[in-house]
Amino acid sequence: HVRISELPIHDSIRDLRQVHLGCLVKVSGVVTRRTAVFPMLKMVKFDCPKCGAELGPYAQQASNSEVRPTDCHDCHSKGPFVLNVEQTVYRNYQKVTVQESPGTVPAGRLPRHKEVVLLGDLIDVARPGEEVEVTGVYMNNFDSIQKAGFPVFSTVIEANHVHKRSEEFSLHSLTD
Repeated sequence: HVRISELPIHDSIRDLRQVHLGCLVKVSGVVTRRTAVFPMLKMVKFDCPKCGAELGPYAQQASNSEVRPTDCHDCHSKGPFVLNVEQTVYRNYQKVTVQESPGTVPAGRLPRHKEVVLLGDLIDVARPGEEVEVTGVYMNNFDSIQKAGFPVFSTVIEANHVHKRSEEFSLHSLTD
């Protein structure tokens, strides 16, 4: 993996907007929550139940909806297709919630938070209570449709690099 650290531009969680979607951002804050590690589709293959043809592999993006074939290339069947569990490749996936540090929240305001997706070797890199600096891509996910019919999108940061702020201070020892 190529990890990008020391990005010169630092954004506040509070200031992330639609202009940041699809862009590399760096935010800092305190980890407040961490999920368990889950398997996530990486490369997925399907079988056509009518003719037995293997469809795929299809690359699954981390934050987008599941990729499915539209039709069989052999018999032109429209599906439904069966997931080929033996040839599908998974990767580890974890979410952490990063909240604005208490010192950066404007007076009288509540701290804002953002979900951060950790993949591969970034899993379990930070625990709740630790102050971190996250560099990653700000992305949106389709969430649900509300009663008014408006599509709702949740936003996440897909982490590329996570730096624990406490490491900076642990390198220096205090002496009398």
